Amino acid sequence: MLLKGEDVAYLGVLLGLNQFFIILSSVIETNTIILLAGAALVVGIVIVEFGGKSGAVFYIASCILGFVLTFNKIEFATYILFFGLYSIVKHLLESKLYKTILIYAAKLIFFNLSLAAMYFTVKLFMPLQLAWWMIAAAQLLFIIYDYAFAVFITAYITHIKTKIRRG
Repeated sequence: MLLKGEDVAYLGVLLGLNQFFIILSSVIETNTIILLAGAALVVGIVIVEFGGKSGAVFYIASCILGFVLTFNKIEFATYILFFGLYSIVKHLLESKLYKTILIYAAKLIFFNLSLAAMYFTVKLFMPLQLAWWMIAAAQLLFIIYDYAFAVFITAYITHIKTKIRRG
């Protein structure tokens, strides 16, 4: 996993962009989920460019740096427990499993485990009640997010990656 200086600089720029999204998510309260999803897409770019192991290291670095820099630690927990981690899980599932139904089932299991972890984490700090329709809506929104994530990564690979000249 030795990287050239150019690659380290590129990763540094991507980490800066990732942290920009994370910090903005705690400053602009109305777009928190969208900005955290943007930060997760940066992790997806790292996975496309450098592979899963580098993506995992990048995710850990973004969590450590984000924890230090962000203002709202409770909202940042959603990045740690779901958004940033999902980029890695998606890569692993789609590269290891070959049946589409198994991939979606595993993704939904991961999402529900993350949702439960986020619920219990937030419940430690503030009272929170969930209705059944909120959980059902979250499932639908997750499916939309997964599709949008795939569309973004495909667009990145076909349109943007070819224009970036590294090495």
